[in-house]
Order: sequence, then structure tokens, then C-alpha cells
Amino acid sequence: MMHVSKKTKIGLKAVFLGLLAKLATVFKVSFVVGSQMALFSVANCITPLVGTFCGATAAGALFLAHLLWHLLMYKTVSLGILAFHVPGLCASLYLAKRSSAIRFFLPALCMALFIAHPIGGQAFVYSFFWFIPMVLYFFPQRLFFWQALGSTFVAHAVGSVIWLYTVPMTASVWLGLMPVVAAERLLFAVGMVIMYRVIVVSRQVVDQLEQQILASGSAKTTHGYDAR
Repeated sequence: MMHVSKKTKIGLKAVFLGLLAKLATVFKVSFVVGSQMALFSVANCITPLVGTFCGATAAGALFLAHLLWHLLMYKTVSLGILAFHVPGLCASLYLAKRSSAIRFFLPALCMALFIAHPIGGQAFVYSFFWFIPMVLYFFPQRLFFWQALGSTFVAHAVGSVIWLYTVPMTASVWLGLMPVVAAERLLFAVGMVIMYRVIVVSRQVVDQLEQQILASGSAKTTHGYDAR
């Protein structure tokens, strides 16, 4: 039976999750305030999991593949694409490794950039959400929920800074979004936990089937030699 290398399996998993995330964009969750047509979707619960199951390299490769696709299809990479995929990449990297650069210093940098902006400075309380991944960095996270929560708030930090510096919004709008952000990010974290469990169980089922097929093939080979 053909042997599939570990790198090939990781690549196939990354492609599968990428396609699943693309399909999940059909299921919208909430409107992105300040945009004309951008919406958050179930894809925000799936994209970060590339880091969990496939690692940082696969997450980076998938990010570049998305950009290349849009560049080839539309001859440009829009702000909306960057505002979605850059936070998604950062969320994936958060789950790929326990790195202080991603889990602590990146949200800290986002806080500094947010507060340094004239509008962000008036709504500085909004950036306090990003203390969550910074605090979580110092505690062991045995439950995947805490990993997911930190990941989704890192994505939120990066996306918010990109939005702040490119889309005109008042301080009152940013402050008014805080209850929405709290509910939205909690929903994304729970969604990531659910998708994580679904994928883990699915992998276990596939592994069991693969073992049964291999065992069946070995048994047939043994019987074939016995018959001789």
C-alpha cells in the first residue's frame, strides 16, 4: 500500500482546512462596522486551526496562497483581504507555537499603536481587550478554550489596528463596539473549540479505518503466502 509522508499529510490537512474555511464564509456571523460589505463568518473559527493541526509553516503557506489567488484573479490585493487574512495568520501562529512574540509582544504592540492614533487614544479602553492574550501567556492552558480565546483576541488586535489606520471611525463608535466584541469573540472561541473537537474525532475515525484497512491487507498477504 502506498505510504503517505508526514509532510504530505500536513499539506493535505492545510488544504482541507483552507477549503473548509472558504466554504464557511457562506455562514455569516456579524457585520464589520465601517465597511460596505465585509462580514465575519464561521471561517473565523476554522482558519486559526491550521496552526493547531498543521503548524506555522503551513499557516504561512496558506496565507501566501490566498494572497496569490487574489492577485491572479483580481490583479490586486485589497484592504479587505489583508484585514481578514493577516489577523487569521496571526491567530494561526498563536496556536502553532507558544511564542512570546505572538502571544505577548504582538498584542502589546497593537495596544501601543491603537492608543498612539488620535482616534484610538480617545477610545483607549477598547484596547484593554488585548490584555487577555497577554495575561494568558503566563498561565498554562490545559483547556483548548483558553488557547482559542487568546488566539481570537490576537486576531482581533491585529485586525482592529489595521482597521483603525485605514477606515475612518469615531471614538464613540469604537467604544460602542465593546459589548459586541465581547460577545463576538466569545462566540468565535466556543466555535473554535467545537470545530477542534469535530476535527479530532474525525481524525480518530479516519485513523481507525486506516488501521483496519492496513490490517486487512496484511491478513490477505499472509493468507496468500500460506496458500503457497
